[in-house]
Amino acid sequence: MTISALLSQVAVSLLVVLLYHLWVSRKKQPAPAPPVVPAPVVTPPVASPAADPMPPETLAVIAAAIAVVLGRPHRVVAVQQAAAPMPEVNVWALEGRVKQFMSHKVR
Repeated sequence: MTISALLSQVAVSLLVVLLYHLWVSRKKQPAPAPPVVPAPVVTPPVASPAADPMPPETLAVIAAAIAVVLGRPHRVVAVQQAAAPMPEVNVWALEGRVKQFMSHKVR
């Protein structure tokens, strides 16, 4: 998994969390004020000699997204690239589910 794929997954996840947070807060308050986003506190991670260092722009984007979601600045201690688990796909089971769903009428 490349760093751009990881960043896009993080961005989509943070966007979903942000939208959910806005949706929940809108139901509680009739007219919410626009959130004030404080400046993020960025601490560059200590990179191991074997790993590529994280570009400061990427770290700033991650810190800003965390500040928006939490509503306050948060210190980023470390950012590590992780491999996303890939579930095994049983094509025959998937085909059976598709046929089962297609046999039902949509109301």
